[in-house]
Amino acid sequence: MADTPDGALLPDDDYPTCARTYATLRIYPGDVDPAAIISLLGIEPSGWQRRGEVPERPSRLLREVAPINGWFLESEGQVDSRDSRRHINWLLDRLEPKAETIRSLQEMGCRMDISCYWLSRNGHGGPSIPPTQMRRLAELGIELWFDFYGPYEEEDASH
Repeated sequence: MADTPDGALLPDDDYPTCARTYATLRIYPGDVDPAAIISLLGIEPSGWQRRGEVPERPSRLLREVAPINGWFLESEGQVDSRDSRRHINWLLDRLEPKAETIRSLQEMGCRMDISCYWLSRNGHGGPSIPPTQMRRLAELGIELWFDFYGPYEEEDASH
Protein backbone atom coordinates (compact mmCIF):
# COMPACT_ATOMS: atom_id res chain seq x y z
CA MET A 1 0.00 0.00 0.00
CA ALA A 2 1.35 3.42 -0.97
CA ASP A 3 0.96 6.74 0.80
CA THR A 4 -0.71 9.88 -0.50
CA PRO A 5 1.05 13.29 -0.23
CA ASP A 6 -0.73 13.94 3.10
CA GLY A 7 0.65 10.68 4.54
CA ALA A 8 -2.61 8.72 4.38
CA LEU A 9 -2.65 5.24 2.93
CA LEU A 10 -4.22 4.88 -0.51
CA PRO A 11 -7.49 2.92 -0.59
CA ASP A 12 -7.08 -0.86 -0.54
CA ASP A 13 -10.06 -2.48 -2.27
CA ASP A 14 -9.20 -5.86 -0.71
CA TYR A 15 -9.07 -4.37 2.83
CA PRO A 16 -8.08 -7.58 4.64
CA THR A 17 -9.84 -6.98 7.98
CA CYS A 18 -13.17 -6.07 6.35
CA ALA A 19 -15.72 -8.60 5.10
CA ARG A 20 -18.16 -5.99 3.76
CA THR A 21 -18.79 -2.25 3.85
CA TYR A 22 -20.93 0.45 2.28
CA ALA A 23 -21.86 4.04 3.05
CA THR A 24 -25.22 5.83 3.09
CA LEU A 25 -25.89 9.54 2.95
CA ARG A 26 -28.97 10.08 5.11
CA ILE A 27 -30.94 13.30 4.86
CA TYR A 28 -33.78 13.84 7.30
CA PRO A 29 -35.59 16.93 6.00
CA GLY A 30 -38.09 17.46 8.82
CA ASP A 31 -41.31 18.75 7.26
CA VAL A 32 -39.77 19.13 3.79
CA ASP A 33 -41.12 16.49 1.39
CA PRO A 34 -38.32 14.06 0.34
CA ALA A 35 -39.37 14.54 -3.30
CA ALA A 36 -38.20 18.16 -2.93
CA ILE A 37 -34.72 16.87 -1.97
CA ILE A 38 -34.61 14.91 -5.23
CA SER A 39 -35.54 18.04 -7.14
CA LEU A 40 -33.15 20.36 -5.27
CA LEU A 41 -30.09 18.07 -5.39
CA GLY A 42 -30.74 16.67 -8.83
CA ILE A 43 -29.58 13.28 -7.54
CA GLU A 44 -31.78 10.21 -7.73
CA PRO A 45 -31.67 8.54 -4.30
CA SER A 46 -31.27 4.84 -3.57
CA GLY A 47 -34.44 5.22 -1.54
CA TRP A 48 -36.61 7.65 0.35
CA GLN A 49 -39.42 7.65 2.84
CA ARG A 50 -42.34 9.93 3.51
CA ARG A 51 -43.74 10.18 7.03
CA GLY A 52 -46.87 8.03 7.36
CA GLU A 53 -46.12 5.90 4.28
CA VAL A 54 -44.20 2.66 3.62
CA PRO A 55 -40.62 3.62 2.60
CA GLU A 56 -39.45 3.44 -1.00
CA ARG A 57 -36.19 1.68 -0.08
CA PRO A 58 -35.56 -1.57 -1.94
CA SER A 59 -32.79 -2.52 0.51
CA ARG A 60 -35.17 -2.46 3.49
CA LEU A 61 -36.53 -5.82 4.55
CA LEU A 62 -39.05 -4.31 6.93
CA ARG A 63 -41.98 -2.63 5.23
CA GLU A 64 -43.22 -0.48 8.12
CA VAL A 65 -44.80 2.96 7.99
CA ALA A 66 -42.08 5.64 8.19
CA PRO A 67 -42.19 7.80 11.31
CA ILE A 68 -40.17 10.60 9.64
CA ASN A 69 -39.27 11.92 6.18
CA GLY A 70 -35.95 10.68 4.78
CA TRP A 71 -33.80 10.64 1.63
CA PHE A 72 -30.99 8.08 1.21
CA LEU A 73 -28.08 7.60 -1.22
CA GLU A 74 -26.16 4.33 -0.81
CA SER A 75 -22.84 3.19 -2.25
CA GLU A 76 -23.95 -0.44 -1.93
CA GLY A 77 -24.04 -1.96 -5.42
CA GLN A 78 -22.23 1.10 -6.84
CA VAL A 79 -18.74 0.60 -5.38
CA ASP A 80 -16.89 -2.74 -5.47
CA SER A 81 -14.48 -2.37 -2.57
CA ARG A 82 -14.05 -3.45 1.05
CA ASP A 83 -12.38 -0.12 1.82
CA SER A 84 -14.89 2.33 3.28
CA ARG A 85 -12.78 5.24 1.99
CA ARG A 86 -13.88 4.32 -1.55
CA HIS A 87 -17.55 4.27 -0.53
CA ILE A 88 -17.30 7.60 1.29
CA ASN A 89 -15.45 9.16 -1.66
CA TRP A 90 -18.18 7.93 -4.02
CA LEU A 91 -20.74 9.87 -1.96
CA LEU A 92 -18.53 12.95 -1.57
CA ASP A 93 -17.85 13.05 -5.33
CA ARG A 94 -21.60 13.36 -5.90
CA LEU A 95 -22.17 15.88 -3.11
CA GLU A 96 -19.32 18.36 -3.55
CA PRO A 97 -20.69 19.81 -6.82
CA LYS A 98 -23.94 20.41 -4.86
CA ALA A 99 -22.22 22.07 -1.85
CA GLU A 100 -24.35 25.24 -2.00
CA THR A 101 -27.55 23.20 -2.11
CA ILE A 102 -26.30 21.01 0.77
CA ARG A 103 -25.66 24.13 2.90
CA SER A 104 -29.04 25.55 1.92
CA LEU A 105 -30.78 22.32 2.99
CA GLN A 106 -28.90 22.38 6.30
CA GLU A 107 -29.99 26.00 6.85
CA MET A 108 -33.58 24.88 6.22
CA GLY A 109 -33.18 22.44 9.13
CA CYS A 110 -32.38 19.25 7.22
CA ARG A 111 -30.25 16.89 9.30
CA MET A 112 -27.72 14.84 7.35
CA ASP A 113 -24.93 12.40 7.97
CA ILE A 114 -23.08 9.52 6.36
CA SER A 115 -23.60 6.16 8.00
CA CYS A 116 -20.99 3.56 7.15
CA TYR A 117 -21.78 -0.15 7.63
CA TRP A 118 -18.59 -2.10 8.41
CA LEU A 119 -18.45 -5.87 8.94
CA SER A 120 -15.20 -7.14 10.45
CA ARG A 121 -13.75 -10.27 8.89
CA ASN A 122 -12.26 -11.60 12.12
CA GLY A 123 -13.16 -9.29 14.98
CA HIS A 124 -10.34 -6.77 14.80
CA GLY A 125 -9.10 -3.99 12.58
CA GLY A 126 -11.26 -1.16 11.40
CA PRO A 127 -11.62 1.55 8.79
CA SER A 128 -9.26 4.45 8.31
CA ILE A 129 -10.32 7.99 7.43
CA PRO A 130 -7.53 10.27 6.14
CA PRO A 131 -7.37 14.01 6.90
CA THR A 132 -8.23 14.86 3.29
CA GLN A 133 -11.50 12.97 3.58
CA MET A 134 -12.24 14.49 6.99
CA ARG A 135 -11.69 17.92 5.40
CA ARG A 136 -14.12 17.14 2.57
CA LEU A 137 -16.75 16.05 5.11
CA ALA A 138 -16.14 19.14 7.27
CA GLU A 139 -16.47 21.50 4.29
CA LEU A 140 -19.92 20.01 3.63
CA GLY A 141 -20.84 20.02 7.31
CA ILE A 142 -21.61 16.30 7.20
CA GLU A 143 -20.98 14.01 10.16
CA LEU A 144 -19.66 10.48 9.59
CA TRP A 145 -20.38 7.52 11.83
CA PHE A 146 -19.77 3.78 11.66
CA ASP A 147 -22.06 0.88 12.39
CA PHE A 148 -19.65 -1.98 13.27
CA TYR A 149 -20.46 -5.69 13.12
CA GLY A 150 -18.38 -8.78 13.43
CA PRO A 151 -16.65 -11.01 13.37
CA TYR A 152 -17.81 -12.18 9.96
CA GLU A 153 -19.94 -15.30 9.78
CA GLU A 154 -21.52 -16.75 6.64
CA GLU A 155 -25.07 -15.70 7.58
CA ASP A 156 -23.81 -12.11 8.20
CA ALA A 157 -22.82 -11.80 4.53
CA SER A 158 -26.44 -11.34 3.47
CA HIS A 159 -26.89 -8.04 5.45
